[in-house]
Amino acid sequence: MDQFEMDREDAKITAWILTGLRHEAIRLSKMNRQLREHELLILNQSVVEDVRGAATEMIDLIATQSDTLEEVEINLFVQSVLTLLTLQQQKVIILTVLEGAKEQEVAEEMGISQPAVHQLKTRALNRLRKSLIMEYA
Repeated sequence: MDQFEMDREDAKITAWILTGLRHEAIRLSKMNRQLREHELLILNQSVVEDVRGAATEMIDLIATQSDTLEEVEINLFVQSVLTLLTLQQQKVIILTVLEGAKEQEVAEEMGISQPAVHQLKTRALNRLRKSLIMEYA
């Protein structure tokens, strides 16, 4: 093998290695972009006991196929709005409005009458409506 053939063979091997590296870089870039689209870093934060008495904690990563950022923003907005209500009102709104429970089921769970649940729900919704109208008017 003369010098020219060796240089040509080295060039082929170098080109093959560079092509492989380029493909691997593209693959890793795509994978990284997909991970960033499906994961959202949020604060590790203990959340006060929820209305059913179960303590929850936010986690480091949320992975999902849907628009995670929008869901997180909505959840944070809902959490901040619920702080305007009393604990009983929060529980009623979460169970009836957000989780879709019937007022009678909530009444049995809370140990109060169905009309009392309805009244708590009505007052809570009115308070939220007034607060949001004042804030965004």
